[in-house]
Amino acid sequence: MIRRVLATLGIVVLIVVSRPVYQIGVGLGFWQPLTRPAGVSSRARYATTIKDSAWIDCSFDAGKDVDVCRAWDDAGHLIAYGRYRLDGERRAARPAELLPAAVAIYPGRPELAWIYLEEAGGTPGKTLVPVNKAGEPLERFEVHVQDGSERQ
Repeated sequence: MIRRVLATLGIVVLIVVSRPVYQIGVGLGFWQPLTRPAGVSSRARYATTIKDSAWIDCSFDAGKDVDVCRAWDDAGHLIAYGRYRLDGERRAARPAELLPAAVAIYPGRPELAWIYLEEAGGTPGKTLVPVNKAGEPLERFEVHVQDGSERQ
């Protein structure tokens, strides 16, 4: 009788603590969420930072030497898409380098979002920037200085 009560109590405690442990593990990047929003690619990787989270799917296109990426928010809305190359390197990230860690969105212009990569050990890595069909970086913004005032 006591064994049965202890076993039942143990199962209840395990169930109660499993959800917070699961959420903390997802938040710290120890594992991927069990479910994903509708419309998010099955290849998308969940990436989370202290401030943001996103589902990111990137693939290497060897023929065009670009990475083709899409990213969605937690509700499944597309927040970034397009062709990308490594910032300052004029080449795509190779499959071994293609470990998306975060997305820096550009409000109202998902084709101008940046995608941050991580190194194999989980340390911050390089940045993917959007490029046009010719492989040239797209202008994210321009600052014009005129009469001492700035405008974007």
